[in-house]
Amino acid sequence: MKKINKFFLSLGIAASAFGLSSCVGDLDLQPRDPSENTDVSNDMDRVFADLYLQFATYGANGDSPVSGFDGGMAAFQRAMFIAEEIPTDEASWLWDPADYGLPYNGGLFNPNQGCLYGFYSRLMINITLCNQFIQSVDNGTFNLDAEGQKRAEEYKLQAKALWGACYYYMLSFYNNVPYADYTTPVGAMPAQLPRKEVYDRVTSELEATLAAFGSDYQTKYGFAGPEMLEAVLAKIYLNAEVFSGTPAWDKCYAHCKNIIDKLGKGGYYGNGLARAYGALFGANNDIYALGNPGSEVNEIIWTIAGNEVELTGFSGANFLTAGWIGTNGVTQTMGVPTQVEEDNNKVFENADGEPQFYTYYEDDEKFQVAQRQYDDVISDKKIAYMVVISETINGVHYSFDPAQQAYIAQDWYNCGNGWKCMVGRKSFIRKFEWDDVNMSVSADRRVANWQTSKNGFSVENISLVGDDWGNNGYLCPKYTNWAYNEDGTINKDLSPKNTSSTAGDYAVIRLAEIYLTAAEAILNGGGGTQAEALQYVNWIRERAYGDAPGATDHHWLTLSMQDLRDERCRELYQENVRRTDLIRWNQWCTGYTWEWKGGTSQSGTNLPEYTKCFPLPTRVMTASTFQQTSGY
Repeated sequence: MKKINKFFLSLGIAASAFGLSSCVGDLDLQPRDPSENTDVSNDMDRVFADLYLQFATYGANGDSPVSGFDGGMAAFQRAMFIAEEIPTDEASWLWDPADYGLPYNGGLFNPNQGCLYGFYSRLMINITLCNQFIQSVDNGTFNLDAEGQKRAEEYKLQAKALWGACYYYMLSFYNNVPYADYTTPVGAMPAQLPRKEVYDRVTSELEATLAAFGSDYQTKYGFAGPEMLEAVLAKIYLNAEVFSGTPAWDKCYAHCKNIIDKLGKGGYYGNGLARAYGALFGANNDIYALGNPGSEVNEIIWTIAGNEVELTGFSGANFLTAGWIGTNGVTQTMGVPTQVEEDNNKVFENADGEPQFYTYYEDDEKFQVAQRQYDDVISDKKIAYMVVISETINGVHYSFDPAQQAYIAQDWYNCGNGWKCMVGRKSFIRKFEWDDVNMSVSADRRVANWQTSKNGFSVENISLVGDDWGNNGYLCPKYTNWAYNEDGTINKDLSPKNTSSTAGDYAVIRLAEIYLTAAEAILNGGGGTQAEALQYVNWIRERAYGDAPGATDHHWLTLSMQDLRDERCRELYQENVRRTDLIRWNQWCTGYTWEWKGGTSQSGTNLPEYTKCFPLPTRVMTASTFQQTSGY
């Protein structure tokens, strides 16, 4: 009988065994119970499924394989968001000062911070799982017939693609990188290698894996395939100069062009982009994911599947909805009771010119009860606002409490959870094109779900603490739990119930990112033409404003590097690219300042050079012989 240890350790972090269990070990270099084994010889598919589970949620059965740290924050998407977005101009975290705090929001990091341990552990766990799966296939752990062996070879290619995606982030975070591949013995300490050497090894392995996939490989929904792998390679080559000291714009452009030639066709715009930006971040966004036949476009090249029942967690679309929102100063408007049927749900203005509406009651007893409730409300000056319509959203009338400053309801996002944990920074907000000086209304549909000064939120970041929520920054939610039609209108019939979990996938890499990446490679001499780069960016802008195909209302006639950088920020916000982008553009330390950069003042200050890389967590340093990142 073939067995696999139920517990395995990877450099000071404890991870679960494949698929069947997700137990947590101690921070030592030996399994807690080496004799405890689980037979997985006939469970290759379940073992393989755990690779994807570790990207989608905490671990098997929702348990966290990261010892001594919050499982939600150590889930893959959220851990990467913490590292890539919160220290930048895009977002900030308002709570948990022990794990984040103002220094982290400002781009200053401490090896003792739990969040640094969380995302390091998540990456090493996923890397180890991918490596161990490949080893298990190669050493005969699984009992496989001919068909099973064929499937196993396909699974190995996907495991290598996922491994490569993790090393893209490792290269982004560290300059002396812990490195392990499928030749590293299970339980052995990874080698700590210079960033350039890891870059060379990873790109070489991924190029070979891409070739092994072949040109006729059919990617299945939710799984890695050659398109996802080629997109990861494009992201690595985009940052080649940072990672290796030598730019690789030609390789970046070549991989982008391969993807564009394959996926950049069809759909409303004829370029492979979904018609409506917002629909990419709704409850049914899986229809735009590669391999899913729901739509003729496949803009989401790599998706992390989510589901409000089977695949739940405090990460992905759920985190990016609930983390921004809450309910504050809002209630559904109480209608004026009436028994006149023709006036049912008709809005009218009262003597003060304020909009109100009727609610029809056929039953006399219910009408009498409603009338008494209505009379009680309008007689109480503190709650009399509840009979006045402040705003109508998705066909529902809402009243705003004048005693409150900021107005928002979770119902507007069809989400039963709201944490009030994040706000956007003014420098980021200013990158968008607003119709008024207060930055409250914009024709750019990428801000359609935001809460601005229009609803009483202040754009100024007077602080980055939770107690000032509503008065210290706009809310910038990108995801909702509504299902959308392809034109971007809400489809209530297809939308899930308003519960504490959302239903949408997390879009890791989209075709829109590939267009912008290709444009940057072109501007840096990687190939293509200036006209091609301009076309790619104008396609992004065309969709952002909901223009008809071919309309030039929002097209640019020329394209500068700064224009491209700002458009990339607008299009890809919250998609875990911002910190790496700023470092590549030499705008992380100096040359660009945003609110609370440096962690000492609202106006911000420059960052020291060493902050371009993260420190290795103290718990890892204690359990290893690694060299700490310079400066820490």
